[in-house]
Amino acid sequence: MSLNNEESGTRPNQPTMPPYPPPPYQRKRRSGWVIPLVVIGALIVIFFIFIAIMFASFGSMFESKQITVKENSVLYLTFDDGLQEYTKQSPFSIFTGSTGGASFLQTLRAIENAKTDDNIKGIYLKPGMAGTGWAKAMELQDALEDFKTSGKFIYAFMEMGAEGQYFHSLPADTIFVPSEGLVEMNGFAVTSMFFTGLFEKLGVKYHVEHFEDFKSAGDMFSKTKYTDSARHQTQVIINQRMENFVNAIAKYRNLDKAFVMKALSTGYYTADSLQALGFIDVMAQEMSVLEFIKYRANGDAYNFPLNVHESAESYTDTKYEGKLRLISPSAYISTIKSNKDEIYDENVTIAIINGVGGINSGRDDSFSDDYSIRSGDYVRQLRKAREDENVKAIILRIDSPGGSVIGSDEIWEEIIKTRKVKPVYASMSDVAASGGYYMAMACDTIIAHPATITGSIGVVLAIPNFTGTMDKLGITTDTIASNSSAQFLNTLYPFDDASKQKLYTISRAMYDRFLNKVAKSRNMTYDEVRSLARGRVWTGEDAMKHNLIDALGGLDDAIDMVKNRLGIPLDKKVYVRTFPEQEDNMVAFLRLFGLADEDESDSKYKSNFVEALGFNQNQYTSVMEMMPKAIQPHLKHALDMYKMSEKESVLMSMPYLIEIK
Repeated sequence: MSLNNEESGTRPNQPTMPPYPPPPYQRKRRSGWVIPLVVIGALIVIFFIFIAIMFASFGSMFESKQITVKENSVLYLTFDDGLQEYTKQSPFSIFTGSTGGASFLQTLRAIENAKTDDNIKGIYLKPGMAGTGWAKAMELQDALEDFKTSGKFIYAFMEMGAEGQYFHSLPADTIFVPSEGLVEMNGFAVTSMFFTGLFEKLGVKYHVEHFEDFKSAGDMFSKTKYTDSARHQTQVIINQRMENFVNAIAKYRNLDKAFVMKALSTGYYTADSLQALGFIDVMAQEMSVLEFIKYRANGDAYNFPLNVHESAESYTDTKYEGKLRLISPSAYISTIKSNKDEIYDENVTIAIINGVGGINSGRDDSFSDDYSIRSGDYVRQLRKAREDENVKAIILRIDSPGGSVIGSDEIWEEIIKTRKVKPVYASMSDVAASGGYYMAMACDTIIAHPATITGSIGVVLAIPNFTGTMDKLGITTDTIASNSSAQFLNTLYPFDDASKQKLYTISRAMYDRFLNKVAKSRNMTYDEVRSLARGRVWTGEDAMKHNLIDALGGLDDAIDMVKNRLGIPLDKKVYVRTFPEQEDNMVAFLRLFGLADEDESDSKYKSNFVEALGFNQNQYTSVMEMMPKAIQPHLKHALDMYKMSEKESVLMSMPYLIEIK
């Protein structure tokens, strides 16, 4: 029902009034950069939305598949990338789903678990060409020997190799080598590079101060060959290495040691000669070996020839239904789940902090494949372990030739703080010398493998002088200074005797502080320590005789010692927290672009030694790949030391890069 005009209270034919007019609109002036800024911001938002959609859409492609260990599986051991204490994480693992190979500890655990796993029938061992340190190699050999007590098989295949690869293969029931395979079996040697002649051509002369005669790390810059002291200490290590190698061959191949020594002195390489000596068992190609292992894993006899030279008969049964299932340690370790009954206490954890490579100060935010110990990162890991209430003890797993004095001392100080809160043990890997020993001596207990290279207690200074280069280029210099000391060790002027004496006094004080710290740590006098120091390197076996360490053993032995300290039965399992810890794949990827959160302002610290030569990373990689493989590690070591010397002149590093081949 509608209302008429009267009822609605309006007069007939009266026009409707317009609404009250709005206030006048005043246009605001806009700056010219607002629109581009909005567009750029929108593009950034769209980019991240696109990335999020992409990950959401394709994430299932990168998800790791659930791994199960099927019956009649074989644990596959190969060390193509060496055998590292921990695996470095790639920022692109979010796409590949890869977490890298197994660490040394994971490999030991995989072998230990496979021993009692009914689904694992044996081990297929194929040592890679990458070098593996001698201490880890011997500890791995012990783990394989223990595995054999289960009655399961171990078969090894070597296509090519040398003493290191053969040493890995020794515990095998059968060692296979193809008929045209080559294995270098002729003993051990160390070859070092000396750059003095190169520097002379460039007009560069190094002034080296070392404490003392065995501390020969700077000799590569100032000499053309080994000094008598350097030669003596290296010869001792080589002789012990040779003795261990000969003993192992005699033990596993049931041969006389004198016979083995004579064979190695002659030098043998071809598969037929090695077989004739009894060093290997069968000549066969890998495909034949894999067929053989397939039958053995399924519990069947392999009644076919392994080599075409043996017979012209059929080499396999094409109707055979058995399958060969190889599983890597990294995949296998992900399937191992401990029952709660096997765990001693859910609130008890042992932390293992891995330190691998040269010691540098600062932090590392790069994704280089090179391993190094950054004092800033290492200190933060120590603090995390110290502040974790569940962590009852800490093991420092050290595999380092040393490096920065400042970085080593920073880590030493943090270890001292930590051991006041909870036990700290040092477990020396292949190398724990100079700065590596400096770290270890701060711990409650030092454990080294008999084959560990340790000691090298000393400091070295190597300072270049470019006056010869200036003369060659016809460049002159002139300086205005406030006083005479302002020219101390100016590399563009000849070093005078007063400057050299002052440098000696400064560096000698550092050496004395090192000796005093060792003396306090080992309950020895200054003179006792000095007689063992002088920069000399020792094997773990000899270091034990001279009280430089507390016990001989590997990583598992160190864990057992910590268990005893904490009152944990050795047959009980315990949680282990390892450092560096693996990041979430997304965080690692974002860190590549500097988008991940950082906890400290110095996280942007970068140190890339290739910049010292004016190279970028791609140029450096190209040049390095052109070099012979034997030269590459020595060049990397020399360049790394050069980069360290830019920041600090005094280093604690091993003599040369001791790589025994």
